[in-house]
Amino acid sequence: MAAADKWTVARTLDEIGQYVALNDPNRFKARAFERAARAVEALAGDFGELVASGRIYSTAGIGKSIGPMIAEIVQTGRSRYLEELRAQYPPAIFDLLKIPGLGLTKIAVLHSQVGIASLDELETAAREGRLAKLRGFGAKTQARILENIGKARRRESQFLLPVGLEAGEWLRQRVAAIDEVADTEVVGSVRRRLEVIRNVNLAIATNNAAAVRRALAGIVDRFEAIDENTFKGTARREIDVLFHLSNVKDFGATLLRTTGSADFVSAFVEKAGRFSAARTEQELFEKAGIPFVDPERRESADDLGRKKRVRLVEPSDLRGTFHVHTTFSDGRNTVREMLMASRQRGFDYVGLSDHSKAAYYAGGLSEDRVREQHREIDEHAGEVAPMRVFRGTEADILPDGTMDYGAGLAMFDFVVASVHSRFNMPRDEMTARVLHAMDDPHVTFIGHLTGRLLLSRDGYTVDYDRIFDKAAERAIIIEVNGNPRRLDVDWRHLRRAVDRGVLLSIHPDAHSIAELAHVISGTWVARKAGLSPRQIFNTRSLEEVTEFLGLSPLSPLSP
Repeated sequence: MAAADKWTVARTLDEIGQYVALNDPNRFKARAFERAARAVEALAGDFGELVASGRIYSTAGIGKSIGPMIAEIVQTGRSRYLEELRAQYPPAIFDLLKIPGLGLTKIAVLHSQVGIASLDELETAAREGRLAKLRGFGAKTQARILENIGKARRRESQFLLPVGLEAGEWLRQRVAAIDEVADTEVVGSVRRRLEVIRNVNLAIATNNAAAVRRALAGIVDRFEAIDENTFKGTARREIDVLFHLSNVKDFGATLLRTTGSADFVSAFVEKAGRFSAARTEQELFEKAGIPFVDPERRESADDLGRKKRVRLVEPSDLRGTFHVHTTFSDGRNTVREMLMASRQRGFDYVGLSDHSKAAYYAGGLSEDRVREQHREIDEHAGEVAPMRVFRGTEADILPDGTMDYGAGLAMFDFVVASVHSRFNMPRDEMTARVLHAMDDPHVTFIGHLTGRLLLSRDGYTVDYDRIFDKAAERAIIIEVNGNPRRLDVDWRHLRRAVDRGVLLSIHPDAHSIAELAHVISGTWVARKAGLSPRQIFNTRSLEEVTEFLGLSPLSPLSP
């Protein structure tokens, strides 16, 4: 049996890449580890067998230098190279990555020239004015770092949902392998698909709690008892884990109670009268005479008064998607690769939308490059038929509210209009900027409405109601950006949009084949807002989408 699964290997390679970036000014070497980590994550089948047979060397991104490291991690559960790198730096140095705008290159400068290796040391140096003297920093950067340190401290011990999902599944598999465990499930905020989580919770059904407690102590660090049935530990040296043990006959009640939220559980008990003995949640709801409420909808008690279960949108409802990047701008896969991967996902249509020319930092396309891309799309469209390829752009909303390309937007089948600059505009000015862009007749979607990056960058502020009203008036679709770092628009605002008749579309903002899976995380946002398939644009058929875009239905390519 392998000592490490593919997720452990990918995480180890990522950590090596971070240390290499600190240690070596040549970013190519660090990127090699990052690419290898993504390649490992994307592998299917028996990972241990792939490594043991040597077939992993045929995987793009894994060569003769990284391959043996992967084999060592799988066979021993450790990496000597990583241990050597860790010994060169204090363990808190990567806490500096929590500071928005502070990348590995600047962290390397801070460590080598000033000896900074923690948030406390960074704050002290900034307050003493030592950062302003460094090349590439200056007084403005120093002031911004000082401001962002406060934000980073407020976000300590918080993680993006995918971290919780990965850690939760990693733990669930190990707990499930304990002989005395009858069932186990990840619960808490991870199960409710909250976008930012503080810990991972597992509910465990067993009729031999003592044996399970002993086994759990070997799975996590700093294992301790909270009460008779609740135990706490730390996984992967950073994330708190809570284990909730119950008898098999009461597992349903334990699932509901530990999934939360507190408001939902309290309202359920009040409505049901008490927790009945139940092996499953479904049985518990049935005994209470309450239609089942999906975990994503349990932040409040709103759905407990419904007469039947709400049919929430699911990934399988999505017939296609838009907002997909390629190597023509800042994507990591070619047009053909992205099209083939989209077809393999079963999409009936996909819309490619590389950056417009104003986004020069992301390889934005000139008009000549757009025409070149369109020729390449035409060249490969037949290979993915009957899936239809829509030719689009993610065009910048310029600071004055006009659209990049201007009248040239007519060359596209659809336009995702996004803000990528001047994030600090006042609320009224930013709102006016977006509203002006929505007057452009070529705009189809508004992309990542607030521009937020979770745990990294606060979104710019806008008047949601005015934008939603304008979207409904002009039949402009609001994007639900499924990138787990964005999940923008926030699910808390989506109901306001739907109530105004706004149509929503779930997009991956994919920059690679693997990131096409961001449509799944996009559905989490929609589900938390209580949205059904009919409220999502890309659950529509190819014929309906083609008609909405005003294109000919006769050809697999737009005219």
